[in-house]
Amino acid sequence: MMELPSENGIQTPLPRIRQRLVGAAFFGLLVGGYAQNAAAYTLPAIISIVQGTDLDAAKGIYDDSSFYHTLVLIASTFIGAAVAGFLARRRGTLAGILSSSPYILAAAYLVFASDQLQYSAIFSQSPTSIGSQLILRLILFTLAGSLGGLIGQRLYAPEIDLDLGQAKVTIFGVRWAHYFWILPIIYLAFLASALMIIYAGIAVIFADISLAWHPSLWFNSASNAGFPVGPALVLLAAWITGVSFVRFYSNMQYGQTISRRWKRAGLVLLYGVGAPTLTYTLAALGADVARAMPKPAEGDWKIAVGILVAIVAIGVIASTISRIRDGYSRSRL
Repeated sequence: MMELPSENGIQTPLPRIRQRLVGAAFFGLLVGGYAQNAAAYTLPAIISIVQGTDLDAAKGIYDDSSFYHTLVLIASTFIGAAVAGFLARRRGTLAGILSSSPYILAAAYLVFASDQLQYSAIFSQSPTSIGSQLILRLILFTLAGSLGGLIGQRLYAPEIDLDLGQAKVTIFGVRWAHYFWILPIIYLAFLASALMIIYAGIAVIFADISLAWHPSLWFNSASNAGFPVGPALVLLAAWITGVSFVRFYSNMQYGQTISRRWKRAGLVLLYGVGAPTLTYTLAALGADVARAMPKPAEGDWKIAVGILVAIVAIGVIASTISRIRDGYSRSRL
C-alpha cells in the first residue's frame, strides 16, 4: 500500500497538497503584482528626490525606462515566489516557478517572436541585442522564481506557520476573503513604505560615509545636525513599520476575540493605513535630510586618508618602540 506524503509529520492527501501548491502560487503572483504597483508609486518619488525634479518629470523618467521596469519585475517576481514557497511548505521551487509563470511565459513568447522576426528591417539593424536582452530577461525571471520559491520554503517552519490547526482556510492566519481588501490597501501601503525606507537607509549610509571621509564637513553645523537626524528618522520609520505589520496581523488572526468589532476596525486603520503612511513620510524626510547635507570640498578626502595613515604609522611606531624597550629590559636581566 502506497504511503501518503507527510507534511510536518502529518500524512496529507495529494489533492490537498496540490491545491495548497496552486493556491500558494496564485497568492504569490498577487503579492508580486501589488509589489509592482507599490514600486510604480514609490520609485518616481525616489527619482524626484535624487534628481531634484518635480514628480511629473520623475514619473516620465520612470515610465520611459525599460531598466527600471525590468528591475521592478524581477524583484517583484522574487518576492512573490518567496511568499509562494513559504505558503506551499514543500516543493517551494515549483511554487515559485508557478507564481512567476506569467512573466516566464511572456518572456519565452517574446524570445520566440524575436527569432521569427530576426530578418525584419527593425531587427536587422541590431540582430542580436534585442534577442539577447529577451533571453536574459527569460533567464532572470526563471532564476528569480525558482530561487525565491526555494528561499521561501527554507524560511518555513511549523513554529511560525499561522495556518496550522486552523478550522478554516487561512493565509498567514487570516481568512482568505479578507485579502480582497488587504492586498490593494494594506500590502500596497506597507510595500511602498518599505521601498522608501530602503532607499532612505541607503541615502543616509552614503551621506554618513561622506561625512566621515571628508574633513571639510567635520566642523560644518549643517552636517553635524543632519548626521544623527537622518538615521534616527529612518530607524524610527523601520521600527514603526515592523511593529505595525506584526500588530496588524495579530489583530486580524482568525478566531481571536480580544477586540470588539469597532475597536478592531480602529486598530486595522491605525496599524494598516496610518502607520505605513507615517513611516513613508518619515523615511522620505530622512532621505531629504541626507540629500540636503552640504557637499564636501573637492579632494579633501585625501586629508582623511592622510590622517588615517598617520594614525596607523603612529601605532606601528609605538608598538615597535615598546617591543624594543621590552627586549632591552630582558637583555639587561
